[in-house]
Amino acid sequence: MVRRAPPLPPVRGLQPMSLTAWEGRVTAVLQIQGCNFHCPDCPVPHLIATSVEGGSIPIESALEALYRRRRWLDAVVIAGGEPTLHEGTRELVRLVREFGLRVRLHTNGSNPLALRELLDTGELASVSMTVRGPLDPTYAVAVGARVRLANVYECVELLLRAPGEHEFRVPWLPQVVEHDQMVAVLRMLAGARRVVLEPARDGSPGVRTLQQVGRAAGTYVESCVVAARPGQDFGARGRSRSVSP
Repeated sequence: MVRRAPPLPPVRGLQPMSLTAWEGRVTAVLQIQGCNFHCPDCPVPHLIATSVEGGSIPIESALEALYRRRRWLDAVVIAGGEPTLHEGTRELVRLVREFGLRVRLHTNGSNPLALRELLDTGELASVSMTVRGPLDPTYAVAVGARVRLANVYECVELLLRAPGEHEFRVPWLPQVVEHDQMVAVLRMLAGARRVVLEPARDGSPGVRTLQQVGRAAGTYVESCVVAARPGQDFGARGRSRSVSP
């Protein structure tokens, strides 16, 4: 019996061009509907529900738009919601790769089995994983849901071991994940190739405090930058470049 391919994931949003979704690349961004977290600081709460309320973009139209723009793009970022909730994400990655475009996956790191399968295809050029706090009871507060911390840890380990490009994004969450918690996350991510420290949605705590986090724990990782300020690197690699001979 021939196994039928799973349906492609529901696309709720398409950003035809972005200069910030993947540092240094011109990308389009596909936003996939559905997420298993309910983060209190979620910038896209309309993507949390698994059912598409308010309509979705036909997948054929989204792919056609990417194909028409392929000459002006370097890559496509598949974000959410949480793309690993959908079996069809693997097929979506393959289709985008057929256009000659690189693919970056954004994930919350809750589904190590799906992440492993996607990594094993060799089709992903980059993975960006958001780590919302140290792996303790703080995490459930930061994501607004029950979470298996072992799954998050396994996803971190998968990316640390996998070849190719990865980044971990660590957001500030007032009164939950602040200076000490972010430092603890960087220690857990020891050996990571790139970490991006993000302010809260209201802009707190300010760039200066995030820079203090970078200085306190940046040497645990190769590269550690503050979001929107990639020129100042607090990671071990960045610090070695800044030392005069």
